[in-house]
Amino acid sequence: MTKIAREVCSPEVSRRGLFKVAATAVGAVAVVGLAANDALADNKMAKNAAQYQASPRNGQSCGKCSNYVAASSTCKVVEGSVSANGWCSLYAAKG
Repeated sequence: MTKIAREVCSPEVSRRGLFKVAATAVGAVAVVGLAANDALADNKMAKNAAQYQASPRNGQSCGKCSNYVAASSTCKVVEGSVSANGWCSLYAAKG
């Protein structure tokens, strides 16, 4: 049995022991959250796979898409920078 487990399982649980367990749990959650964030950032689709083009299509453009991030000229789902006048097959109208 680990030291922390002994502290939690013993009938005489100290305040220090509880703080150690709580701090460990908070740290673990933070690490898992950061790993999930990195995984999401890496799951963007390549421009050619999304059929990205630098011009609008049928009145649809990146600037009118809910995935477009104007401040950085990027997309939430397509890799790299994109033009506000561009278009891809993942277009989703702002609603």
